[in-house]
Amino acid sequence: MKTQGNHSLITKVLIVGLLIAIGSYFFHPEVGQFSLMLNGEPIATPWLRFAAVPTVLVIMLITGLLMVLLFLGVGVFLFMGAVFLALLGMFILVPFFWPILLIMFLLMAVLSLLG
Repeated sequence: MKTQGNHSLITKVLIVGLLIAIGSYFFHPEVGQFSLMLNGEPIATPWLRFAAVPTVLVIMLITGLLMVLLFLGVGVFLFMGAVFLALLGMFILVPFFWPILLIMFLLMAVLSLLG
């Protein structure tokens, strides 16, 4: 039984995103400027501009997660999240239990070499 796949979905999403990005860049009144506004007043202090960097990074992270969810599906997204949490837990435990992890790694290496 053949399944019909929508192969042009990725292309359509990328083209629409590109058109939105180009349109918002060319038609925005302050093109090429990075300025922050607080209560309608521009902020000239460099420290407050520097504080906007984590916000931009969080927005980029959320956008990346939504792109992974769009292109790979919910199942793969949940699987990747579970693997990430498992690796995070392992990296937290490594400084305290590294001899046990070393024994486990050596056991896996020996068993994979034996076939």
